[in-house]
Amino acid sequence: MQVRFWGTRGSIAAPGPKTARYGGNTSCVEVRASDGTVIILDCGTGARELGLHLAQTMPQPMRLHLFIGHTHWDHIQGFPFFVPAFLPGSELNIYAPVGFQRGLEEAMGGQMEYSYFPVKMRDLRSRIHFTELDEGFFRVGDVLVETQFMNHTAPTVAYRMTSDGATIAYATDHEPFWNASGRVSQHPGDERHIAFLKGANLVIHDAQYTEEEYRDKVGWGHSSLEYAVDVALAAGVERLVLFHHDPAHDDETMERMEVMARAHVAHRGQALEVLAAREGLELQVMGGSAAPAVAEASALQHRQIAGGRVLVVSANEAEVAEIEEILTDDGLILLRQSDMRAVLALGHELLPDIAIIDRELLDGDGDPMLETLRARLGRRNFPILVLADSSIPSDAVYRGEASSTDYLAKPFSPPMLRARVRAWLARTLMVFDSAERVSAASGVDRPLGGSDRRARGLSLLASVPLFRQLNGVQRETLLASAAEQSFAPGHVLIRENDPPERLFVILSGRVRVLEVAPDSPVELIVGELGEGEIIGELSMLRNQSRSATVVAIERTHCLVLPQSEFLKVLQNSTELAVSLLRTLAGRLYETDRRLSRYAPDPVTGLAGRRAFHDQYRRLAAVARRRKTGALLLVLDVSQLKAINDRYGYGVGDDVLRVVGDALVEGTRTTDLIVRHGGDEFVVFFPDAGPGDADTVIARVREKIKRLSARRGIPVAVTCNFGVVYAQAPPESAEHLLREADQDMLRRKR
Repeated sequence: MQVRFWGTRGSIAAPGPKTARYGGNTSCVEVRASDGTVIILDCGTGARELGLHLAQTMPQPMRLHLFIGHTHWDHIQGFPFFVPAFLPGSELNIYAPVGFQRGLEEAMGGQMEYSYFPVKMRDLRSRIHFTELDEGFFRVGDVLVETQFMNHTAPTVAYRMTSDGATIAYATDHEPFWNASGRVSQHPGDERHIAFLKGANLVIHDAQYTEEEYRDKVGWGHSSLEYAVDVALAAGVERLVLFHHDPAHDDETMERMEVMARAHVAHRGQALEVLAAREGLELQVMGGSAAPAVAEASALQHRQIAGGRVLVVSANEAEVAEIEEILTDDGLILLRQSDMRAVLALGHELLPDIAIIDRELLDGDGDPMLETLRARLGRRNFPILVLADSSIPSDAVYRGEASSTDYLAKPFSPPMLRARVRAWLARTLMVFDSAERVSAASGVDRPLGGSDRRARGLSLLASVPLFRQLNGVQRETLLASAAEQSFAPGHVLIRENDPPERLFVILSGRVRVLEVAPDSPVELIVGELGEGEIIGELSMLRNQSRSATVVAIERTHCLVLPQSEFLKVLQNSTELAVSLLRTLAGRLYETDRRLSRYAPDPVTGLAGRRAFHDQYRRLAAVARRRKTGALLLVLDVSQLKAINDRYGYGVGDDVLRVVGDALVEGTRTTDLIVRHGGDEFVVFFPDAGPGDADTVIARVREKIKRLSARRGIPVAVTCNFGVVYAQAPPESAEHLLREADQDMLRRKR
């Protein structure tokens, strides 16, 4: 294979006389296989010159494959200037891992909105195909491509390309998993990274910093040149190219880093050719005939993580609140526990897909306790992310814990935690072979016939908590007339008023339950259900039509049980009846909990006291992490009792609504506003300073005055205010509430 470097820089382009030799353009590398397949690794600013070159030298129409490591700007900012994208007939196949907030097409096209660029993605004349990748393998032409998640602040993959016996690995925007002194690899993640590079003829590796520079850049998602050399040596690589140069490193610095890397190789006493990437550098990569080890799963088969269950075991409320804020945006479900004893006692009832555990709760006995947890869950390779103090000895990582034990040093980088969790979930969540999937458009059931599929069906049924206590005969009875069915996002499983003929058991995916309001055609969201839960049991037990509509919100795979067979087993199984009662009781408890915590105040429509304290913890954790400070305002309505006594409670309620609406109109959408009780309101202002207090109070007073006049309130509405500022808001709001009340008393006096 032939390799040419068109962009070598990381973070931001740095053109100029001081970077002329090693290059100032951001990441872009061209790879050509002997069968004519053209692969482009990343599409930074170097893609502009590459595109011009391809347009002049390649036969038309072009067929290109763009491999994007991740969608941070320095890896895609050259795409709007990539000439082949504008040529009619050109075919561009773009591959990248799934991003955080948006899909691949949206991420690539976002920088081409009119606010930033004169041509929109949809106006390009080429044919563009987008493919989102997970860990695994796929092929383009005669090139076998393997992917592996790396340690970065966003989901990022490395690419390993093999053709004609030659192997090239491209691993940029990657940071050591564990940065302790001692061995080359101190973490299972580093071991996996070395295995991925094993035996490659050429490795292009992130080496943005020197070891000294890296000490101040931990958590930024990049490697030191020493780490790049160490993993290449451990992997038995033939040639290493240092890549993703820091924009602050001029040509003289790059020369020194190249010399330092070669000296590091000499110090190790091993053989490795090392050079720093330069724009225009061309390399011929030859290899033997040994076939590479191929990943077990297809990288093209997307693993949906939304609805994944994350067990968080920590006694640190601030830490848990921060993790919740990080992960809930991905649609993950958090299961909170404060100690390991409770976790081990509950065992498989929790049904987690991954665990995040504070190492302090392992009582210095991490290995056996983690293995006990895996045994209780019945999953030998259950992924566990341990939050560990960075001062623990490096050999603690290697006391026999499974390779699916991960470590993240505290204080952790929030984006890195999020990327690490996504990588593990995409790697381990249940995936059904395409041959076993049913066309969601047809909605046709697939019977569980055949011995292999029947054994698999029994295993799936046993994995669902509701049916776990059934004996083999009872499970066989249920499966005798059961079927599997898959639903695409937006597909309806159950319609309101359908007959109660079938029970749906969710094996993977997620659904939303909707009801139509009596006096409105608007559908209301009643709740959501995920893996391991059942749908339709109430109407089946009551033998009445469905009371709600159920829609898949992501690809959902179900086991479908007929009403008659389910009721037959239920009538003859005390265990199933008790399990069903527990399921229903759990839903009632959760509904009651949500109503008590989150039901809006019936008078003002604002959140209530319990919702305030829950949401305050999350917002306060954000303010502490960002070090932006926050204000808390307490307001009470003067003489509300006298107003109620003189004008009646109707007018009193109107006064409360005026105050609530004035607070909403006078604050930001990011502020937390609640009716704390009686005549008292509370507002929490994250990212606000002490100088903002008087401005907010004046604005709210003006809003109250205007709304009172507009709504004809027969009495002047006046309020008392108390304000407190905190540079680092405490975990609990009680202290701030007391200080704000004291400030209110001072203002009254």
